[in-house]
Amino acid sequence: MPSLRFFKWLALEIIAVLLIGAYILIDSDDVYRWWIGDTHFAQVTNDCDLHMSACEVTLKDGTLLTLDIEPKEIPLMKPLHFKVTSSIDLPSLEIKLFATNMNMGLHTIKLTHTSQNTYEGEGMLPTCIMGNMIWQANVILNQTTRSQGAIFTFKTDK
Repeated sequence: MPSLRFFKWLALEIIAVLLIGAYILIDSDDVYRWWIGDTHFAQVTNDCDLHMSACEVTLKDGTLLTLDIEPKEIPLMKPLHFKVTSSIDLPSLEIKLFATNMNMGLHTIKLTHTSQNTYEGEGMLPTCIMGNMIWQANVILNQTTRSQGAIFTFKTDK
């Protein structure tokens, strides 16, 4: 019969394997999203056109977000400059871009804190032979206790 020492080592090895497996299989981002819950979005009014000027929206907690995209014609397959300003200083900010009328993939743009309450990043939209794509840019604020965001919609010609 195995000794008590054998069972102690066996238990320790099982715990080590379980911890390593959990570390490999569990994504910390998923745990974070589970902890803070779903993202609550506010949508920009229909009269805002990112081809003409920056668009702004007020979130549920009163935070003001503004999105601006340069160049204003928002060309496909060319570098785009995204600029988000916020009424509060945030630890991190990202944009998730996707087409609403066809699957063109999910494009995540990490924004860098460039000055007080200003975040900037670069990205590119893929081209499509169908044309007239409607894109949705979700600006997501991941805060320590909640996740909220704004939905900006725009159209590309080609």
